[in-house]
Amino acid sequence: MLTRTPPPVMPKRDAQLTFTFVTDGVASAIAKAKAAAGQRVVQAFGASVVQQVLRAGLADELHVDVAAVLLGAGLRLFDDPDLEGVALKKVGVQEVGEVTSLHFQVVK
Repeated sequence: MLTRTPPPVMPKRDAQLTFTFVTDGVASAIAKAKAAAGQRVVQAFGASVVQQVLRAGLADELHVDVAAVLLGAGLRLFDDPDLEGVALKKVGVQEVGEVTSLHFQVVK
């Protein structure tokens, strides 16, 4: 997990769930996640982290789920002037119930 301050007490782990807290930036977090994932997919969650990954040019794809729920305040995913140079190519749209999933390729 990318964080400024790791928790004082580590969360419980088991055979399927482990945690690594990374405090030295998004590039380090992605590199460590890729090393741990091997051939599996690495995912980043949360608007701030996704913005950092996009700004650093570390994303290959972007998946955005849109649901008919208003959460109130929060960080807008694309409300960042540094993302103006990021080009996305729509590669898929899927609707399941009230959720619309948008799948983009990050054009490099």
